Amino acid sequence: MQKAKETGIRCLLLALLMVIGVFAGVFTPRRYALAAEDFRTWRQLDERWGNTAMGGTTVRKSGCYITSIAMAAVASGACDTKDFDPGVFAKKLNDMGAFSSGGALIAWASVNKAIPDISIATANLYFKSSDQKGKAAEMKEYLDKGLYVICNVGGHWVYVDGIIGDDVYMADPAKDEIMMFKAYNNASITCFQALKGKNPYSGFTPLTIKEEVSETSSITALSSTTTTATATVTTAKAAASSSKTTTATKAAVTSKATSVSAVKNSAAVSTAKTAPNEYMAGEYYCTAAEKVDVFADMKDQKTSIAALEYGNIVNVVSVSGSYGEVKIGGKKGWIDLSKFEYAGTAQDLEAGDINSDGSADKYDLALVNEYITKSEKLPEGVSVLTSWEIKAADLSGDGVINNTDVLLYLMHICN
Repeated sequence: MQKAKETGIRCLLLALLMVIGVFAGVFTPRRYALAAEDFRTWRQLDERWGNTAMGGTTVRKSGCYITSIAMAAVASGACDTKDFDPGVFAKKLNDMGAFSSGGALIAWASVNKAIPDISIATANLYFKSSDQKGKAAEMKEYLDKGLYVICNVGGHWVYVDGIIGDDVYMADPAKDEIMMFKAYNNASITCFQALKGKNPYSGFTPLTIKEEVSETSSITALSSTTTTATATVTTAKAAASSSKTTTATKAAVTSKATSVSAVKNSAAVSTAKTAPNEYMAGEYYCTAAEKVDVFADMKDQKTSIAALEYGNIVNVVSVSGSYGEVKIGGKKGWIDLSKFEYAGTAQDLEAGDINSDGSADKYDLALVNEYITKSEKLPEGVSVLTSWEIKAADLSGDGVINNTDVLLYLMHICN
């Protein structure tokens, strides 16, 4: 009798917590890692760990911070990509109850508990400078002390790979661009944190830069610098394993990089004119840091019928070049697909198991609550879950995700 009473109380408390609480995600990044052997190409939405739970959310939705820390852990030699990745890190933290319901770290000290050889050395350090030169100098000061740096860019966290002059090279859990101040508006770059690793920070070897040029250009995989003019690059010998960054890099760089491809060997390679991206119809995640307009006319981009935010999901019904046709709020529109990431083909998920972790639990319920809350504000045709995730969440089978499904989740969890 007493046990039944205690169970009832727990269920009631859980119901109140789940119905009242709003578990919001942060960023929805790239679905696939470009190359698992280089930690700098880790993406939150990699299917190997994107659905790993973080409190009441997932790495896919809210894992930019821990992914950036995971990069620093590997860069310092504290971990190795053979047996460590953002999913492993998230699971360790989740198992020790380190996350809040919204996926935030309750205590920074939990990082050191999960990875003994790395720790957060500072609180958020807000920039004193307002321009790129000053901000780069402030972060470089900590790199020169042998610390590792992660930076907040409009609420999103990235790993600072290195700094050359005023150029800040980053590894972004959300996308492939590596030049921070080109990828993000200066005003949105607000603060950073320094981390202490197993070995002091000693420099970096930039990722291979994929330049869109009309002529054939020669690049060296390890120095990873391609320019349309002449550039001099000198690097120390890189470690054979790409899972660790221990080389110091001194370079004079005259070009700006916008996208990357993984370094797979140390041989010099030749690249011809970059082939255009091939897009297809299907569901896409918005991955732009700033709002993206949906234009009524693809050619005359003056009238916007809607604006999409980072993490929004839309269904592209047809493709014309680099633009995709969508239907939002009953109106036909077009989006620039270079600012979106293909969500992949539909998956057959088990009923209730939205994050595909093998069970329908409180983490899935948190995603359902987020979906219901966001759906009240988003126009028709825009979502925060894919169609196959919505199908899995529809426990009642009535084609609508609502409080009925919430109650069914609660009943399942309590039982």
